[in-house]
Amino acid sequence: MNRNKNHELADVIRLARGDRSLRDYAEVAGVSYMTIYKAEQGDYVPSPKIIKKLTSSSADPQNGVTYEDMMITAEYQDSETLTQKASILAEKMVEESSSRHSDIINVSKNYKGLKDVESTRRMELLDQERRITGILLTAMMSQNIRFNNNVDLDGYSGSKAPNVILNIEKSKIKQWWFDIRCVTGSSSFRPLDIQLALANILEYKTSKEIKGSIVVNDRYAYDYLAGRAYKIAYRGELSVILVDYDCQKVIDECYLANYNEGDHGAEVYLR
Repeated sequence: MNRNKNHELADVIRLARGDRSLRDYAEVAGVSYMTIYKAEQGDYVPSPKIIKKLTSSSADPQNGVTYEDMMITAEYQDSETLTQKASILAEKMVEESSSRHSDIINVSKNYKGLKDVESTRRMELLDQERRITGILLTAMMSQNIRFNNNVDLDGYSGSKAPNVILNIEKSKIKQWWFDIRCVTGSSSFRPLDIQLALANILEYKTSKEIKGSIVVNDRYAYDYLAGRAYKIAYRGELSVILVDYDCQKVIDECYLANYNEGDHGAEVYLR
């Protein structure tokens, strides 16, 4: 682990300790005072066994820090493990969102054929959303962007709601909204599709603490939007993200607008 990673782990351990003294945290965790001291200085990477103690129930880690957080930051969990965790979380998030917006497709029972077509299409869209969400979460986890999905979505309904809304921790950006606009198979983007995606996200409320991103898997769509960077009449954090649907990874991200022009250096960003 390099020096920067050591300090990232040190920050996580410091968060887990909270406002307790080094000795108090060491005592409840069942490790030595020097172990925590060196870890917080970035001079020592605890073993998985020590990390388990630091995040045990008796250690009572503060600020929501979990065993998985420390293990990932310490680079004990590989990309395959991250992808599995992200996929599980993505499936849960998509299922919860689907149940809340089950009225989006309301087909009469008198038209069984049409209902079957719409149902099949709906399942395809949910599967796509689940996979894309997994790609985004994996990228965030690999960059140690801490987030949770404990968001009250009662105020959102219908097609105007973002596909994914996450609370972001330890950042000036408090929420990140994702509008997923991906195509699969023989389908392709049309300029109208991109305009509709942009029009949809521009209707969301703006704030310097909220970031919105249009997620596409088509280079043409990405380049089209990236070409309009800072030419959009929109005050807020807005970006376009390009993902590779087949390789399951984020390719690039480009800002389209900022709440304060050019001020996104410290914000969450996928790369």
